[in-house]
Amino acid sequence: MSNQPLVSIILPVYNAVATIENAIASALQLTYSNKELIIIDGGSNDGSIEIIKSFNGRIAHFQTEKDTGVYDAINKGIAVSKGEWIYILGADDRFHSSGIIEKIFSGGNKHDKIIFGQVKNVGRLHPRIPELHKSRFDHAIRWRNTLHQQAVFYHRSLFQSFRFDTSLKVLADYDLHLKLYSEKIKWQEVDVVVAVCQAQGISKRFDRQLYAEELRMKKKRMGFLFWLISVPVVAGKYIFKKITSYMHF
Repeated sequence: MSNQPLVSIILPVYNAVATIENAIASALQLTYSNKELIIIDGGSNDGSIEIIKSFNGRIAHFQTEKDTGVYDAINKGIAVSKGEWIYILGADDRFHSSGIIEKIFSGGNKHDKIIFGQVKNVGRLHPRIPELHKSRFDHAIRWRNTLHQQAVFYHRSLFQSFRFDTSLKVLADYDLHLKLYSEKIKWQEVDVVVAVCQAQGISKRFDRQLYAEELRMKKKRMGFLFWLISVPVVAGKYIFKKITSYMHF
């Protein structure tokens, strides 16, 4: 498929010995041939590096060094990537099927800046986390991050003058999505499940840090008035999800 665009798969890793092999294998088993796998490790000490090195020769770029968090690792991956399209795979996630990239690009994408599908959540710790996350890119994104990062393929041009804000430890992807929404970029939705994701990360635990970042980010992207309106809304979300966390599925 040499006539197809190069896709850079960026895989940030830190101490993921239990899942990293499956994540790497799912990327390497993709039938889409015009791809590169970039792995950025944050200085793992649990055996993850040894597993990664067992795939030597099949990884386009691998580096390991201390970083300031997952978004710092992703930024490093973007810097060394060569693809026209960029996809970010979590170290505890995997692609849903080997032919998923062909499906993503089946509809044509000459002017699109993001293409997205759906994500299947497994290991859900909270009753408000859906089994199937159906991403949206409309007005609802002003209130919550309706785009699941592992559902999205980003065009390289989006990162020409942008990098993820590493001061945001949980929601830097939401920061990007709000920026793109305000810029009214062209997008395409494809009715496919892109990835299977563990729903146990910090963004799925609904901790106080998550909502503090949301408010700080919205003040930056949406302005003071929207931030003011958002304060009681975000506080209400936090309280509601903390209460429902005690409920059974």
